[in-house]
Amino acid sequence: MPLELFRNVGIKTRVIDITLLVLLLPIIVFTYIFWSEQIPSFKVVIFLGNIFLFVGLLSAWGVGNSITKPIFRIQRRVKAFAERKAINPVKDLGDDEPAELAKDIDSLFSMWSGEIKKVSKRKSSHEEEETKAIAAHSDLQQNLFLTQSCLNIAQRLNTTFDFHTNLKNILDEAVKVMNVQWASILLLNRNTLEITVVCVRGLEQSLLDDLAEDRYPAIRLKLNEGLAGQVIKGGVPLIANKGHKDPRFKVFSEFKSRAERIASILCSPIKGNDGTVLGVVNFINRISPPFFRNEDIPFSENLCLLASLVIERNKMYRKLFADETTGMTSHKVWKSFFEEEASRAVRYAQALSTIVIDIDHFKEIIDSTSPGFAIRVSLEIGKTIQSSLRDIDLAARVQDRFYLLLPSTDATGAVFLVGRIKEAIEKRTFEHDGKFYSITVSAGISSFPEAGPDGKLLAEYALKALEQAKGEGQNRAFVYGQPKI
Repeated sequence: MPLELFRNVGIKTRVIDITLLVLLLPIIVFTYIFWSEQIPSFKVVIFLGNIFLFVGLLSAWGVGNSITKPIFRIQRRVKAFAERKAINPVKDLGDDEPAELAKDIDSLFSMWSGEIKKVSKRKSSHEEEETKAIAAHSDLQQNLFLTQSCLNIAQRLNTTFDFHTNLKNILDEAVKVMNVQWASILLLNRNTLEITVVCVRGLEQSLLDDLAEDRYPAIRLKLNEGLAGQVIKGGVPLIANKGHKDPRFKVFSEFKSRAERIASILCSPIKGNDGTVLGVVNFINRISPPFFRNEDIPFSENLCLLASLVIERNKMYRKLFADETTGMTSHKVWKSFFEEEASRAVRYAQALSTIVIDIDHFKEIIDSTSPGFAIRVSLEIGKTIQSSLRDIDLAARVQDRFYLLLPSTDATGAVFLVGRIKEAIEKRTFEHDGKFYSITVSAGISSFPEAGPDGKLLAEYALKALEQAKGEGQNRAFVYGQPKI
């Protein structure tokens, strides 16, 4: 701008120079008139005076603006900073005092901006540390809550040896803490290589009631089928937040309408002491948040560990009351397990079979030999029967009679087992005083649901079937409610 041309020197020099120039103009004009000896008229003098006055005013205005304009510019920047803390550099290109002032103000603005950045950075760092501290405290509180939850379960597990009660306690706590709609435990049968449901708990009790009322067939998965099969195969937890839409999800036609309500699943493996996978725990439909996260896996693994302890303790409990010779449990323990399995079979519509085996002509054997020999025969047959059973099966001996409990086994499976047991016993011979004796047995079989809707009557039905077998001449097996075998 033209006014900026005045700003290459200081204000004082500028004023003096302009003043001298303005005074020099009339001096030159009047000196010229004086030397030319021409006397101007009054009008000419007035005209020249007005010209000189105008030039003086114009020069004064230019000098004044060259001083005030940069000052006003600086003033606007300072006012904007004072009101809005907005930093707008002056960027004055002159060489005078206002330019120096503008540079000082720009420097001050720069220093202030640097300090603000340092303060903001310290504040941000402090807020970040505070956020981390809050998050760490929250994580600690959550971990303490989850640990307390596991301790509560462990405490309840010490109040009873009942297998399914303990599994229910684990799932009830899981539903509450994991904030899911329901949860289930599925165990692997190593003999049939099937995965079956053993316990279901949840908020939607109507789902569980319908399952019992409708008497749907039990959910059975083959290895590698469904999400549970994938977890058993890999031995690591699996999250499927697509629920039934996940391509790995196994849909059963009987449960299709219910399967469509499954929106998210966390499936974790239950591992035994030797690392083998015993089954899985399914956590279904997370409520809040509506999906599972990796952070949920550690707690699910802790629950699976507790489930594993229950399963292993159940095995130890059964062995604790087992006969050292045959491996069979006492009949009192057998009846307790029978009542539990019968209730579970009805509730979850799962197959269950009971077999009662009796040694044929046992009294005659005692009369013709000795009580000691008869006891030895009974123990040896008990060992033969026990060796034919699966880990989940349970047997008890009462003198010459044997009670077998076969979970997840239908009538066909029970008949097949009796056939194997009879064949193994009949291949054996027993020696006494130089004589050899061959032993035969009779068996009564009853199965749920073939025998009727009340699973707790299976033992009674098996005894009736045994009486029928004994009455038909012994050395045979009868299935309650079916023609003789």
